[in-house]
Amino acid sequence: MPETFGSAMDEFDACQRSAGLFDYSFLLRLRVEGVQAVEAVSNLCQRDFSSLSVGAVRYALYASENGRLISDLTVWQIGLETLDIMSGRAADAPEITAALGTYDVNVFDLSDQTAVLAIQGPATNACLGQLVDQDRISEIPSFGFRDLSIAEACCIVGRLGFTGLDGVEILCVPDDASRLWPLLAQQSRPAGFIAADMLRLKAGLPLFSQEFAPPVTAADVGLSRIWKPLDNTTGLFEPLVARVLFSAQWVGHAAPSLSDVQWKDGDAFPPPVDTVAVTSICNDPTTGGLIGMGYVSVRGKSNQLTDMTGLLKDIQVTQVFEG
Repeated sequence: MPETFGSAMDEFDACQRSAGLFDYSFLLRLRVEGVQAVEAVSNLCQRDFSSLSVGAVRYALYASENGRLISDLTVWQIGLETLDIMSGRAADAPEITAALGTYDVNVFDLSDQTAVLAIQGPATNACLGQLVDQDRISEIPSFGFRDLSIAEACCIVGRLGFTGLDGVEILCVPDDASRLWPLLAQQSRPAGFIAADMLRLKAGLPLFSQEFAPPVTAADVGLSRIWKPLDNTTGLFEPLVARVLFSAQWVGHAAPSLSDVQWKDGDAFPPPVDTVAVTSICNDPTTGGLIGMGYVSVRGKSNQLTDMTGLLKDIQVTQVFEG
């Protein structure tokens, strides 16, 4: 996925005002089929999917045996005994396949056969409506999907995304994606990772490769409602930290690299009291300052936060994610 198609700020603005077009074809797609498919995926994600209806999508988490978060997933109910798992982490494919090996299921890796294009922004329906009946698009509910033909390409279109805005993800074969991209780009602005990162930070959404990098549990991230042990065990998941969204400024006039301020493997965790361990940070296009996400210790909180590198000032928590 390219970082930008020219101007990340313009791409961010296009998503906010109309619609942006993203290529998320790096996503993995695993199909789980069999009489134990729902049970197997429920146990894998520690989330009950027995009530998930065909045509619905649900957000999920993948964690180690001790509850440390590894990645996040979306689970698509394709049929009564068929679920698709979408993930952005390459190692999930062999790990999940092995984890499901004890169940009466077959797991197929459809990643190479699947491209994922995403349109995000308030004009999503209007953009797609140039290529397919807009009523068909409008009837897709949030976290639901439908089989649609777009410019004679057979697609699965799901209403979800990674920006906090209205949007859809379009699953199709790679050859069709190559043909659909220029058609969709006439209706929405191509955008890259930097714009996507700014949008998801503004929405307060974690990115697994960033926010799950420290040794955190679902409780630490504020996602206990998503990953809850199905056997009702307790004790391992009391939060040590709280995930926060914050604004900040650089200490000096010369801005260092954004990566210089981020938490790195081997840094202290949980962070010292009144110190934020920064896991994501970017320029805030709406204020001219910085917007970031990270963790603070639950042992004590004050209005005077510092970061672990000393590169930030005027750190103001704008949202705390708990529960």
